[in-house]
Amino acid sequence: MKRFLILLSGITISLVSYAQELPLIKGDTLYTTSGFKIVKDQPLKIGVGTMTDVDFKYIRINSASLFNNFSTTGYQGLANQANALPRSKSGMLMKVVKLQKRGSDKKGFVYYILLSGFPRYEVDVENAIKFGEIAVPDEFKPKTETANQTFSVADEIKKFKALLDAGAITQEEYDAKKKKLLGL
Repeated sequence: MKRFLILLSGITISLVSYAQELPLIKGDTLYTTSGFKIVKDQPLKIGVGTMTDVDFKYIRINSASLFNNFSTTGYQGLANQANALPRSKSGMLMKVVKLQKRGSDKKGFVYYILLSGFPRYEVDVENAIKFGEIAVPDEFKPKTETANQTFSVADEIKKFKALLDAGAITQEEYDAKKKKLLGL
């Protein structure tokens, strides 16, 4: 009985350690939560920056670079802005040179890729995909919930009547819309 319990606990530990959550780096491949795979030497298309000046929030100069700006005051906002990939790089192809997993079990992990070029840029992969800073095929873009678009036929007819009264549409256009809404 004791051997059976030891064997059973060993199998359970093996199964739990095998079932790993995404994101995950395995060999030279980063598997993202969206299902998009990133491999070393892969060209990635840069999307659109998400900061107010349209620079990139999640693509910035590598933190290990000599060219990385840092704050001496404790406020990182200006340093983050100075390290951001400039908006002029939107649409460019940049090659992945390294995959990195940073963090700890206690605080959690963030997955980064380093891009070719001078200086080297690091990408917070999950956020860059989520906010469109890395252009990925549609099937890997995060799914957004669509709001319920319930409307009343009477409300829609009132809207078209107001457009008719304002002279924005003709009587024929109003009649056609009304018939379509009423299913006639």
